[in-house]
Amino acid sequence: MRQSQGLIAILDALGAATYNDKEITLFLKSRELVLELLHRKADAREVRGDLDVSRVTTFTFNDTVLIVYRTTDAPVPHDVEHFCQLVRKFQVDSLAQGILFRGAISIGHFYVDDASNTVMGTAVTDAAAWYDSADWVGIHTTPHATLVIESLFPRGTDKLDHLLVEYSVPLKDNRSVTLKAVNWPKAFVVKGLMPVGAGEDPRAKCLELLTKHRVPRGTESKHFNSLKFFDYCIDRWNREQRVRK
Repeated sequence: MRQSQGLIAILDALGAATYNDKEITLFLKSRELVLELLHRKADAREVRGDLDVSRVTTFTFNDTVLIVYRTTDAPVPHDVEHFCQLVRKFQVDSLAQGILFRGAISIGHFYVDDASNTVMGTAVTDAAAWYDSADWVGIHTTPHATLVIESLFPRGTDKLDHLLVEYSVPLKDNRSVTLKAVNWPKAFVVKGLMPVGAGEDPRAKCLELLTKHRVPRGTESKHFNSLKFFDYCIDRWNREQRVRK
């Protein structure tokens, strides 16, 4: 195995453990479609820039997906930006296919062996410690990755706000912690990111996608917290639009 460094996202599909046979079949088909769309996005010129698409690798384990982006040296601002674009696209395409992913993004060193489909190391451990800790549908950075990103994008700069927003992420133990969260709701109001039909309300569309599966008792807070984050991001976007006018 060779040591690499870069960014890693570990994501798990909420509710997949209780899927029936029909839902499992649909999930597997949908997951493969989303992974195919991810690699198309990674190869798109408007996203790729100087990103080497051969450095993007995905691993799947049951209902868990790992997205790995290997960098030549320590990640720099454009690496974070490109990776977050890919992860946001993955989350939005997953929602469209009825898959609700929750996960975490880490930054650091790791080892990869493509032949044996193995990835391990400190960055993997960091993401694994946080990927299922949030009580919502969404993707956030780990505390370590949050600090790294803060060092790359000092406070007062808004270059990443369209991709990552600072947010008090709700945790399963009823606490919250301020981290960076992937701004997937913006896809519902930006042309080309998420198709919303003519005359279709973005919030209603979000609710439609969040409720494609049943909401078992005890899991309702995940959906309400997700909708709260959606409203927060859309309110931010609306305020920005008013300022620009």
